This record gives sequence, structure tokens and C-alpha cells, in this order.
Amino acid sequence: MAHWLLQTKDQPTGPGPSSWPIRRHRAEIAPGDGVVVWRSGRGGGAVATGVVSGKADDHTAIEVTLEHVFPVISRETLKADARFAGTRVLRAPGGGNPFPIDQPAWEAVEERIPPQGPVAATVRGAAAAVAAGATAVREALKTVVQRP
Repeated sequence: MAHWLLQTKDQPTGPGPSSWPIRRHRAEIAPGDGVVVWRSGRGGGAVATGVVSGKADDHTAIEVTLEHVFPVISRETLKADARFAGTRVLRAPGGGNPFPIDQPAWEAVEERIPPQGPVAATVRGAAAAVAAGATAVREALKTVVQRP
């Protein structure tokens, strides 16, 4: 399975099927390949992931099913990760879709996708409670340490 990055100026509206124009790598793209959607411009970065679900009949577009749409994982964050730093979208962002990315670059994005769904909300809530407890303990220790 290959992985591709598709660049756009817009934030995807949500999960589901969509058609993406492509200019190159037509012969290499196959259904089941992974896709990262990259929002270009100021404040850009990775904003969605999905899979190639088919090729258009004229081979100038691919069908993609977006599975996860999330707040931007910034260009700066991914550029700081050695696995993503050498990607073509960072070196030559003006190129046409798609940009090939290797497995390590894919993992650099995938590891940063925020959890979604009811379990994720529970985990985020638990993490917030733990953080609040840690803050309370830290403040209590500061009070004890500052006493003569």
C-alpha cells in the first residue's frame, strides 16, 4: 500500500467520498492507498486522512473516502519531525497533486491525529481531571515548600 498527500486550499467539510484531480502518479495510485489531505497556505498542515476508493474513468481524478477530518496538524509541527521534514510538499509545495509520502512520514501524521468519538471524549475528560489534580498537588507543594 502506498501513501499520498493531496493538497487543497480548503478545509474538508467532513468524512465521506470526494473526487480529487490529479496531475501525476496516475499509474501508481490504487484503491486502498492511504491519503493525507494537506491544507495549503498560512496556518496550513494536515487536516484529514482517508483512502483511495477508486479512479475516475478519465484518469485525471481519483475517488477518495475521507475517514478522519480534524483540526490542523501544523506545517511547523510536522516539519520538526524528522520523518516528515523531507517530504516533497515541504520542499516544493507548488507541485500538483498527489505528493507521494513514505511510511515514516505517514506515521508522523497518523500519530498526531486527535482521538475521535465517545471513547476519545472520555479519555480527554480523564486527562483533564488528571491535569487538574496534578496542578492542585503542585500548588499545594509550593505552599509547603515556601513556608519557613
